[in-house]
Amino acid sequence: MAARTNHAVELSVVIPTYQDAQCLALTLRSLTRQTVSPERFEVVVIRDGGSPAGYADAVEAAAGLDLRLLEFPRRRGRSAARNEAVRHTRAPLLLFLDADSYASPQLLERHLAHHAVAGRPAVLMGRRDELSLEHVEAALDDREMTDVPRRRADRAGDLRFPHGQPPGPEWLRAGWALAYTHNISLARDLFDRTGGFDERSGLRWGLEDIELFYRVHRHLGVTGLNFAFDDEARAFHLPHHRNTDRNFADFAANRSLLTGQYHVIEWEFYGLLDVYDSLERIVYYRSAATDCARHATCRIGPAFDRLADRLPGPRVLWVGTGSDQVDLPAGALTFDYAAPPGPTNYHLVGMDPPIPPGSLDAVVSVDFWRYLRWDDLCRFVNTSGRLAREVHLVGTGDTGSAPLTPGPAVLDYLRRALSAAFATRLTHVDGLGEVLTLRPLPTAARRGPARV
Repeated sequence: MAARTNHAVELSVVIPTYQDAQCLALTLRSLTRQTVSPERFEVVVIRDGGSPAGYADAVEAAAGLDLRLLEFPRRRGRSAARNEAVRHTRAPLLLFLDADSYASPQLLERHLAHHAVAGRPAVLMGRRDELSLEHVEAALDDREMTDVPRRRADRAGDLRFPHGQPPGPEWLRAGWALAYTHNISLARDLFDRTGGFDERSGLRWGLEDIELFYRVHRHLGVTGLNFAFDDEARAFHLPHHRNTDRNFADFAANRSLLTGQYHVIEWEFYGLLDVYDSLERIVYYRSAATDCARHATCRIGPAFDRLADRLPGPRVLWVGTGSDQVDLPAGALTFDYAAPPGPTNYHLVGMDPPIPPGSLDAVVSVDFWRYLRWDDLCRFVNTSGRLAREVHLVGTGDTGSAPLTPGPAVLDYLRRALSAAFATRLTHVDGLGEVLTLRPLPTAARRGPARV
């Protein structure tokens, strides 16, 4: 380990570790073989409790690095460990690796080069290829790591992309959903301004990194291109012990914590098993909500004026925009994407809102239902049918930019398609448009087998 000097380092590599000294030794050794000069970066490792066995050997592997080793006497979790490590960094740029992130020789150079150019996205995500035991021999023998065989597609060594890296930049508008701390960099100042890692997850696994980078994304603007991905900034995920059952349980607990905190489209669709599918929906529905807000479409006002006295009560969820221009009664809720989120207004699509079943008189969606993909439209009406006695899909005829402006034939097809689970009625309301009313059928009255 090199003595710490007063030179101005450009990059701080932050690595938490817990009972994985065998991985850490290889990861630190990979950092001694970087294409950038060791004077340009420092490495801050924090041991999050656990047995110290093997860590002396791991530190020996870091010969020549500007290394600082911190430790918690008792385990506090990855968020607390990373936050503490960052407090001891000196560089203006942070790179988060895990103890099992074996670095390719050009890894640090790629991160430094990205951030050296003004105007580039604030966060750079690097690639991580999964390793099995047959690939570890090269690392142990200090040989250059060769390309790892792709697991499920020709270009899918990184498990975030099981079917290949997506084309184009649009997916990066929700890059936070793939922002794992095994290979990611951002400015220290931006990390500080967004508050660092949320330590409420404690010792539980999962989502503490995603939640941080969601806050970074929100701080920079949710419609911005705030993330970049570099396929050549590569790290290799070393094999280590996993308890998958416990990880899934931890993930579910952390997700419940966050969906209770963030009533927004982004967390409504975030999932673990197929993250890229979640990401696509996040990008699509955030764009749809932004479109409605920007063009003042999906307006609640005309629907309220012409439907309110026809509804079975005042406890209505109104989905659309312009709720601030309507004198909604007490007990009403909104999904208004043009108004700030709050205790009665959520930025959700309606898949699983924080609303008790049976607590509403009606749900009214003004045009926004036209943006929904078919499976999500089914989820929306099914969820709404659990919340309320009636569901009303209002089609004003405003073309806007929704992918569908249904005519009478399509609306009648929709009515018939939903009649397996709802009593349906299609009516024309003067000054508003077409209204498809759905009343949930008792379970025993639903026709035919369940369909997927």
